[in-house]
Order: sequence, then structure tokens, then C-alpha cells
Amino acid sequence: MNSINLKSIRKNAGFSQQELANLLGIKQQQYSRYETKANQISLGIFLKILTVCNLEIKIETKK
Repeated sequence: MNSINLKSIRKNAGFSQQELANLLGIKQQQYSRYETKANQISLGIFLKILTVCNLEIKIETKK
């Protein structure tokens, strides 16, 4: 998930770090560390971010 820009996802959804952290049930400082890549984000939190920001993952298979 290194190429994912969490800050862009959050800003495009119209949330501040504090607002998104509250929706995720984590502290703003923890969320900030995810954005700066100081801490590795878990898949569960990443999927929650996508859900809260009304995004989804599309997986395409090569034929």
C-alpha cells in the first residue's frame, strides 16, 4: 500500500484528520502517522477509510 496517498483520499472526501480519526475510532495522532507513513496501516483500518470515504477497490484479472 505504499503508493496509496491517504491524505488525498481524506481531503477528496472532505474530512479533516480529526474528523476521519473520530469516524475510524482512533486518535488523530495515530491517523496522522498513517498519512506520513511513520506507522504501517493495517488492512482493516485501510478498508474502513475506504468505506467512510465512499470508495471501493476494484480488482481486475488479466485474461
